[in-house]
Amino acid sequence: MTVKGRLESRPFTGDGTASRSYHAERAVHEPAAERAVHEPPLHRGVRRKRVWVAAGAAIVALALWIRCAPVPAELLAGIDQPSTVIVDRHGKILYEALASDGSRVKPLDADRLPPVLVAATLAAEDRRFHSHVGVDPIALVRAARHDLLEGQIVEGGSTISQQVAKLLIQRREGLRRRGLRAKIREMVLALRIEHRFTKREVLALYLNLASYGNQATGAGRASQIYFGVDPSMLTPAQAAFLAALPQRPTAFNPWKNMASARSRQQTVLRRMADAGSLTAEQFREAHDGRLALRPRTPSFSAPHFVDMVKSAALASGPPAGRVQTTLDLDLQRDVEGIVEHNRDALKTHGAMNVAVVVLDNRRGEWLAWEGSGNYADADHGGTINGPLVPRQPGSALKPFTYALGFEQGHSPASVLPDIPSHFPTAEPGVVYSPRNYDGRYRGPLLARRALAGSENVPAVALASDVGVETLLRFLTRAGLSTFARTPAYYGLGLTLGDAEVRLDELVAAYSAFSRGGVWIEPKMFLPPEGGSYRQIRSEQRLVSEQTAFWITDILSDAEARAFIFGRGGDLEFPFPVAVKTGTSQAYHDNWTIGYTRDVTVGVWVGNFDRTPLRGSSGVTGAGPIFHAVMLAAQSHVAGDSASDSAPFPAPEGLREVTICALSGEPANPWCPSRVKEWLPLGDDAPACSWHHKSDEGLVTVYPAAYRAWAASGDVSSSPLAPPKPRSGEGWRRAPEGSSVRPALSRPLEITNPPEGAVYSVDPTLRREFQALPLRAVTAHPTVVRWLVDGAPVGSASSDRPVSWPLAVGSHRIEVLDAEGRRASTSVVVR
Repeated sequence: MTVKGRLESRPFTGDGTASRSYHAERAVHEPAAERAVHEPPLHRGVRRKRVWVAAGAAIVALALWIRCAPVPAELLAGIDQPSTVIVDRHGKILYEALASDGSRVKPLDADRLPPVLVAATLAAEDRRFHSHVGVDPIALVRAARHDLLEGQIVEGGSTISQQVAKLLIQRREGLRRRGLRAKIREMVLALRIEHRFTKREVLALYLNLASYGNQATGAGRASQIYFGVDPSMLTPAQAAFLAALPQRPTAFNPWKNMASARSRQQTVLRRMADAGSLTAEQFREAHDGRLALRPRTPSFSAPHFVDMVKSAALASGPPAGRVQTTLDLDLQRDVEGIVEHNRDALKTHGAMNVAVVVLDNRRGEWLAWEGSGNYADADHGGTINGPLVPRQPGSALKPFTYALGFEQGHSPASVLPDIPSHFPTAEPGVVYSPRNYDGRYRGPLLARRALAGSENVPAVALASDVGVETLLRFLTRAGLSTFARTPAYYGLGLTLGDAEVRLDELVAAYSAFSRGGVWIEPKMFLPPEGGSYRQIRSEQRLVSEQTAFWITDILSDAEARAFIFGRGGDLEFPFPVAVKTGTSQAYHDNWTIGYTRDVTVGVWVGNFDRTPLRGSSGVTGAGPIFHAVMLAAQSHVAGDSASDSAPFPAPEGLREVTICALSGEPANPWCPSRVKEWLPLGDDAPACSWHHKSDEGLVTVYPAAYRAWAASGDVSSSPLAPPKPRSGEGWRRAPEGSSVRPALSRPLEITNPPEGAVYSVDPTLRREFQALPLRAVTAHPTVVRWLVDGAPVGSASSDRPVSWPLAVGSHRIEVLDAEGRRASTSVVVR
């Protein structure tokens, strides 16, 4: 009321003073909403006009920024350069786009684009190209309608300008996941490209950047690969064929699916005719004519290696005009010739694919790389890069188990058990019982012979000792990147190759032994003249020099592996070579990997579709190829002195010691078989406790763990099977009281079956053939009695098993010796 009284008392001046005062007072005391009601229409109109002007200016500014902002310079870098040249370490060309006359394929010039190729490209990709500004709303609406009708993305509505934008981005940043954000970015870039370049220049960009399949980037290179002609010489049928490929280069690959490619070509031809680019006669001739393609042959040397180089170069930005690699083209051609020479032999084993790599040990550089055996063999995955494909390596992983064991205190003189054994697994009640390749057991084996002969059971025993988790970490440190599961998943079978690895990574890991235990990351590039690649190179010590020497000395010991592999085969050379073979389960893969001081060579033989091989092992399949490649590689690196290559030197701290070939202990005067072994200085172990001279002749005292094996009659399978005894000399068990190396934690133990084991009755086999051998070991030879669920089963010497027929159910098995000692275990039979 007070405010109203003051306003009413003011006189009317006629100049609007009172009115302005009135509105000013209301502006102070009235809410905003109430003020808007009383605001004069003239004022409201002015305010709205200002808002619309500001909004319009912002829209215009945004449109100008979208349309006229510059295209990032890094996206356009190098687009007008000739195709990249990739050369080997000596400057010899591995990859280059060449025309039929041998000249380099240059980018198509916007002023000289072949008219028939332009017409075909517009018909295939963007019929409204000359009518839009980079983005075609009509095409977008049409594509959205088709996608809704189909319930999936079947059409994108992208213009040629948008595709140029996408190709420029991919060229700089590589392939990335597609999405709405990427689509909007491409549309904005397409608008800017249309503002900066003429329509013909945009077309030239597309024709030079688009992928036409089979490693052909750009219409110029595609024209050479598919037809062997310059783009200016293309016929309408050929131009339509090429223009059809970029949409789906894999699906329309004529060397894999000619029918699909031909169908797409016919569609493009009809569109060209509808657009008036072809007369009726030209259309009929192109439509009905036969399309002749050039035979599919590798268009460059070392194609799998070049593919990797191109991908790596693109990952770090557009490649330079000249990229120098580490490859040795002469050696590469030797490798290819060796693979071809062995083709018929491989086919007899059912092997269609081969992968070979050669690594320079000193520099850590790839010298040769064969990916499949035949890049052009589309029926058998010829373009697959085999060294990068994870496959089971079989026994080729064993050296790393031994290396880890040597790091933890074992030596080549350590005795490992090659006897029937059972190891617990992560699954309760399930045990792992490894077997050797030939199904035989050879008793106590020195680590040298066990590794050189590639025996499975000793390797598993050693893996159990070092631990699967530790072994898995060690393999990862050695550069093997394919172990994605837990240690429990792999189990002790890891040491036998029950996991997949890559050939290139396995070869790099082996090469560490040639450098005294130092692992370095391999490289494929050499720095250009006057510059250097910013390539991060990791290097680390994997094992000690002592361990590296022991592994190398064992793998190059032909005599140590002779009891399995014989002498004079593909694993022996006129110079020292450390070599290991591997065969995966069911003969799917076989490997041979080896090294000298100069090079490491790896060979894999198999089938990419995992078809099993026929009776082929690492020796018979990969071995012959490895032998020839190693000879060639060593010759290329060492030259004429290859056959005079020095042996691997022993590091300081080791000395040669004469040891017993059976016990691994320093030989005593009665040891019948002795060998030299490199052992650490100061390692003065007591003399052999296994061999003794008695009044009755030579006596061999086996530790208790090996007595059952010795009594089973398998002694003859040992690489140290005793010679025929001379007069007054014989092999026998030691008498009671003889000195025996401790081997038991208790005086009576059951070795089979293990506690908690689960067995399954096979319904397809007769019951009398399904029996469980019951075995026990004792501190001294004696007679033991066996009981199952309290019922007697039989008695026998502690060195011999007793057979018990399997019966379904849970059972308690007991054994008693002559002195009343008792041991027991429980099993389940299902």
